[in-house]
Amino acid sequence: MFERIRRFDVQATYACALALSAVLPCLAAAALIARNYRHDLGQILYGSRGWFLLALAACLGSSAVLSTAGFVLGWSSAGQRRNDRSGRSWLGFFLGGAILTMNIILALAFYMLKLEQPL
Repeated sequence: MFERIRRFDVQATYACALALSAVLPCLAAAALIARNYRHDLGQILYGSRGWFLLALAACLGSSAVLSTAGFVLGWSSAGQRRNDRSGRSWLGFFLGGAILTMNIILALAFYMLKLEQPL
């Protein structure tokens, strides 16, 4: 299996698949933040005993790992002469970078706007 990953067309396919699979957890994290955001307070409210923090960390963490892997594999295989699937490489590169950037923005937004509600 690891001998096969050296081929640039296989790296391109993995980059595309990993970057596309990182979209769903990122959207779930955005939905969690949007659900708990209170516009009148300008804060993201969450309870001290709930599953919100664990769910948000799982969504952001899994999405960050998948998008980073897609970004790196797309970066290493894009523009190679022996890669006949360079479109997948570029998709993995740009989509992985965009999702990774979105994860960072969501994590910073939560960190700056969080307000814990004591129960």
